[in-house]
Amino acid sequence: MDYQELYDLRKKLVDWKKFPKETLCILKSLEQSPLEWENVNKSKIQKTLQALTLIDDNNDPLVTTIKAKASALQDRFKRLSQAKAIQRTSQEQQQQAIEEIKIQKQSSVQSTQSSRSLPCKDLFENHRVPYPAYADRLKYLKGINQMFIANIFTFKKDNVLNDSEYQTIKECVEMMENTIYHKRAKDHTPRKAYEQDLRILAGFLKKDKNGSLTYRIFTKAFDPVSAAQLRAADWVDDETKQEQARIIKEKMEAEQIGFYKDLSKREMEGIEGKTCKGCGQKKVYLVDEKQTRASDEPTTKFFECYNCGDKFRIC
Repeated sequence: MDYQELYDLRKKLVDWKKFPKETLCILKSLEQSPLEWENVNKSKIQKTLQALTLIDDNNDPLVTTIKAKASALQDRFKRLSQAKAIQRTSQEQQQQAIEEIKIQKQSSVQSTQSSRSLPCKDLFENHRVPYPAYADRLKYLKGINQMFIANIFTFKKDNVLNDSEYQTIKECVEMMENTIYHKRAKDHTPRKAYEQDLRILAGFLKKDKNGSLTYRIFTKAFDPVSAAQLRAADWVDDETKQEQARIIKEKMEAEQIGFYKDLSKREMEGIEGKTCKGCGQKKVYLVDEKQTRASDEPTTKFFECYNCGDKFRIC
C-alpha cells in the first residue's frame, strides 16, 4: 500500500465506533497487505492503532477482536521499523567502508605522487629573495619548484637528477617567478596580480601531464621568460598543436569542398549572350549576387571565368 491509501484508511479507523465491522475488515486487510515502513511512518497510522489498543471493550467480542488486531499490527510495524533501522545501519556502514577505501586510495596515490615529485633536496633552502619582496615569495618559489621537478620526473620517467640539472631547474623557476614579479610591480594591486599569475603558472604546470612543456623550459627550447608571459597559446604541447592543426585543416577542406560543389551547381554558359571579357570563353561561374542599386532594381551578379579566372559583373 502506498502513503495515500494508508492515510485514507487511517481516517476510517478514527470512526471505529460508528463502523466497527468495517474497521475490522480494514485491520484484516492491513495484516495481509505488503507494507513499507516509509509509507507507514508518513501516514501516522501507527498512532491510530495505538489508540485502538487502549479502548475499553466492555466484554464486546467485536471490540476485543479489533484490539487484538490493532496490537498485532503494532507489533508488525515495530518489526518493519527495526528492519529498516538495520538496513539503514548496514547501508551507512557500507558507505563508510567505501569512503574509507577511497580515502586510502587517495592517500596512497598522493603519497606515491609526493614521493615521486618532491626533490631529494630543497633547492631554495638558503635562498634570499632580493628586496623588496612579499613575505610569501619564497614559499611560492618552493611550490613552483616542486611542480617543475615533478613534471621533469614524469617526462624522464626517472626520479634521478644530478646537481647541474637541479641548478638548471632552480634558474628556470627563478627566471619565471622574477619575470612575473617585475611584470606586475606597477599594477594597481601588484601583490594580488602577482599571486594570480602564479596560480595561472601553477595551473599550466599541472596541465602538463606528460611533462613535455616543462622539459622544453628546462632545456631552454621554450624560454622561461616567454613562459612567464602566461600566453595560453604558448603552453600547448606538440600533440595538442598537431591535433588542433588537423581539425583546422579538415574544417577548411570541408568548407572548400562545399564551396566548389556549390559553384558547380551554379555553373552557367553564355549568360544572356555575355562572355568572359578576358578570354571570350562562354563558361563562367556565378560567384556572388548583391543588391547594389535600388530595391526595385534587379540584383548585380558577379561571375568568374572558368578558363582564365577573370571576374566580371552583369547588372
